[in-house]
Amino acid sequence: MNTEQLDRIKKLQDGVRTIVESPENERRIAFWEKQEGDARDHWRGIPKRGSRKAPFYADCENSMWSRILGFDLKEYYNDPAVYLESQLRMMLFRFRNFDDDACAGKVVPIWLGVPFEPSFFGVEVVFEPGADPWIGKKPVINDESDLARLPRPDFYKSGLMPVAHRLYSGIGELLDEDFTVAFPEWGRSPFAVALHLRGMDRIVMDMYDRPSFVRELINFIAECRMEWTRERFKFMKTLIQPGNLYNDEVNCPLLSPGMYRDFVLPSEQRLSAFHGGIAYWHSCGNTTDLMRYIKEIPNLRMFHRGPWTDLNAAVEVFGPDIAIEICLDPASDIQMATEESMRQQVEWIKATCDGRVDYTIRIEGSVIDSADKALQKVKQYVDVTRSVLG
Repeated sequence: MNTEQLDRIKKLQDGVRTIVESPENERRIAFWEKQEGDARDHWRGIPKRGSRKAPFYADCENSMWSRILGFDLKEYYNDPAVYLESQLRMMLFRFRNFDDDACAGKVVPIWLGVPFEPSFFGVEVVFEPGADPWIGKKPVINDESDLARLPRPDFYKSGLMPVAHRLYSGIGELLDEDFTVAFPEWGRSPFAVALHLRGMDRIVMDMYDRPSFVRELINFIAECRMEWTRERFKFMKTLIQPGNLYNDEVNCPLLSPGMYRDFVLPSEQRLSAFHGGIAYWHSCGNTTDLMRYIKEIPNLRMFHRGPWTDLNAAVEVFGPDIAIEICLDPASDIQMATEESMRQQVEWIKATCDGRVDYTIRIEGSVIDSADKALQKVKQYVDVTRSVLG
């Protein structure tokens, strides 16, 4: 850390203060439910019940942000100053360049990628240049006896936890008193973690050959998540809040509806009872045939509808009770789309959802050719969405 970098961070905090206190931010805040202690993968707002207009927002993958803003992702995930400076620059860039409804705040969330939770149990974390950290391919549970030897995660020492604590304390020291840093949360579902501990093909076969073992493994991970989460909120000196479930591993045809109902759903219902609700259920995969069971999670506030899940079916299943985040395909819907196809898609979403469900549209940037071209496509989709939704 040098004086020049510290000065940049101070100036960036001043910039964030300016937009947080602006009338435009007040306008944006009015669209969203209040969320406490959130540290999710980027910002994902829950639309306020009964809003007259559906809010929408744009963001970019970290690999795209690193090219736009010029930072190294490996340094970003290991150096508190680089992480903080990059996050503040993202906040300012989003607010100043995207004419959407995403609001700004003085909270810096820490997210350490998809290997965060599997790393607690010994799964390898892979760092590749220009990419988010990823999950190693070698399972840590090769037979049933390995489960009994699996250690419960240590909140300070297991996997990526030392990195999390180093970032948390380092960022906290650099922030002014009116800013806060949100410690990483355990977001991945018990099944999602179990799949990476055991291996995708093996855990699916286990559901047929040794179902009791699969249930024992998932229940063990659910218990570990609750213990870890108690430690997190004790560490942050706050009450336990509604949780999130990241579930890209839950999709069809990997799982049948019966498999989800019998093996996955019970642990998710248990976590909802523990957290006092699930704020957000996420899977980028096709979950059309699973939605009727996903709705059985008590106090679920928002469901992620990815590009391979039937939107009409989602509106029918969730109706006015549960908000829907409509996430577009970054490639076909945005980067490869024309302005006319963008307009037709947003008009179709509006016609499908208005008056039937609370919803938000998420526009995500991903690089195919160049970061500049990808950014222009995101801005174009934002402008089209603004013109359609108002």
